[in-house]
Order: sequence, then C-alpha cells, then structure tokens
Amino acid sequence: MNNLIERKIKSSRTFILGAGFSASAGVPMIGTLLDKAMKIFKEESKGIFERVDNYARECFQTPEGQDVCYLTVNFSKLCTFLEYIELKEFGGGERWSKNGSKEKLNLRYYLAKAIIESTPEEDNIPKIYLDFVNELHETDVVLSFNWDPLLERALNKAGKAYTYNHKDKNKDKNKNAVTISKLHGSVNWRLGESHTLLKSDIDLSWKSMEFTDGMMDQEMYHSQLLLEKKIWDTSRRNPEIEPFLVLPGYGKAFDVRANAEFWYKPEFAFAFTHDVYIIGLSLAHDDFFIQSFFLSNLPFIDGYTGISGRKIHIINPASDIAANYDFIIRKGFTEIHQENFDYKHIRMMRDRRLST
Repeated sequence: MNNLIERKIKSSRTFILGAGFSASAGVPMIGTLLDKAMKIFKEESKGIFERVDNYARECFQTPEGQDVCYLTVNFSKLCTFLEYIELKEFGGGERWSKNGSKEKLNLRYYLAKAIIESTPEEDNIPKIYLDFVNELHETDVVLSFNWDPLLERALNKAGKAYTYNHKDKNKDKNKNAVTISKLHGSVNWRLGESHTLLKSDIDLSWKSMEFTDGMMDQEMYHSQLLLEKKIWDTSRRNPEIEPFLVLPGYGKAFDVRANAEFWYKPEFAFAFTHDVYIIGLSLAHDDFFIQSFFLSNLPFIDGYTGISGRKIHIINPASDIAANYDFIIRKGFTEIHQENFDYKHIRMMRDRRLST
C-alpha cells in the first residue's frame, strides 16, 4: 500500500503558470494588453473611458495635449491610483458597487475583452498547448496566475474535463477532472449574483464555485459560455458580465479576499504532488502576495511528503530569473531552464512521470 501511495504521489505534479506561459499563443503581456484594452474602452464607452483616462493623466502627470502611453505606464501604479479614487468614493458614500468603483469594473471588463480577442480559439491553439494539456492528469494541480482562458480552451479541444474547485473532485462526474486554481481570477468569473435589473438577454449558465459552503460569505461563479469569443463580439456591453480579475497594486489586498479559498493553505496541493513546474512566471518585486505564497511553501516542499527525489523546475528565459528565485535555488532541489517553454520540457515532464 505504501508503495502504491508513493507511486501515485510521484506521478502527480504541481504546475504554476505565469504570463509567459500564454505569451507564445499570442496572449499579450501587460503593457500590450493594457494598450489594447484602453483602445477598445475608448471606442465602446467613451464617457467612462475619459474619466479613467483623466485619472491616468493625473497619476502619471501627463502634459496637456499629450496622450497617456498605455504601452509603457506602470500598470500597478495606475491600479493603486484608481484604488485611491474608490477609497474617496467609499468615504463619501458614493461607491458604485460593493465589487468596486465604476472605473475599476469597466477597466476589468475591457481587459477581459482584450484578452478574449487575443486568445486563440480552440481550432487555432498552437500544438504545444494541446500536448501540454494531454500530459495533465487528474491528480495534477495547476496553479495559474493568468486571467486568460487558454488552458481551458486547450482542455476543451483535447476533450479533457477540468474543475476550478477541488470540491468537484468528490463528485463522480468530475473525478477525472484536472484541477485549475486561478489565484488572480479569470475572464469568465464573477463575484456574487447579478442584480435583477442587470440580467442579460443571454443565459450565461453561471455555476457556483461553492465558496460559501466553506469559509467565504460571498459566492464566486463561472460561466463556460464566456470562454467563447462570440459572446463578447458586440459593442453593446452585457451588464451581467463583470469579470473577476485581481488587479495589481495596493488594491490587491482587498481583491484576493474574494477568492481567499485558493490562497488558503496551499501546502494541501504540494503535499499530494511531487515535482513542481513553474512556467513563465517572473516574480515582480512589488507583488508581495506571490512572493509570500512562494516563501511560505517552496523552500519546504522536500519535507511535505517525505518522498525523496522531488524537484522544482523553473522554465523562464528572463536574464534575472536565477536572482529572483535564489531563495529556493540555494536549497539544491531546483533546476533552472533559462529558455522559452518548449516541447522538450513536456517530454521531460512525461519521462519523469513514467519513471516512477
């Protein structure tokens, strides 16, 4: 029995995905994404765009007569400035919604729309991503810091089930599903039920994440329909679509409370898997949440199961990647692959899994 348990754990992996994972599929990194989102925002909702744009001009002290360059601005700083505006509204009793200010809700919406437009649909997904999801198994855990639906679309194309919440694993129909925990939210999620007056003409078939069955007092929902580009292909905004995206900056401290169940005791994931693959995730110096998440877990994973031979593989071409991950490299069970995610890495994953 002990040998069976050991083999099962050694064949199970934790995958941690960052923006670099999706970049090869054409999903834009944050500078390009923000620029594209603001262009759609301006075209479809000029009034509220001008308010956000004016706040951006104030935040970055943009000279009169000069446009804000959204390709190069500090996105985290902009989100923090909008958080300050929301704080003022909250103090004056003017807050638009308990889920955020009108400016932030619209910014999230157009970020999500830009992501949906940039993410390849199922028939156009590059083969490497289909090979990757075919390597995923029901005992693997995927921790993603991405908002995009690339992984979900690839799994759908491959005919593989997935779940956002490990609670679904206890249900017969989902026992073979791959678990995807999206710690920064997703384009097809929303927090709380939609107000009756804001119901859309389309039935989006929201499904509960069952957060309120545990520690949370507000439910999170997801819609499979919102993975489809055609639902977003209109200049008339659907008021029921209110994407839950955790934005960077100081407001992140409030946003992550809504999906705190995914951040709570992540050692549960590491305790039942073996190798860890960190793909395309650079550690931002001002993202203390991800840094803390890693510092509390990665240096200690060799002791979580007591099974020898466990490794962390970091796949990232960035020149500073070794310095960013020095806190686990010095432990001796980490291997750096300073290169873009490639087929050879999938073969390595498969070979290590089959050698157990």
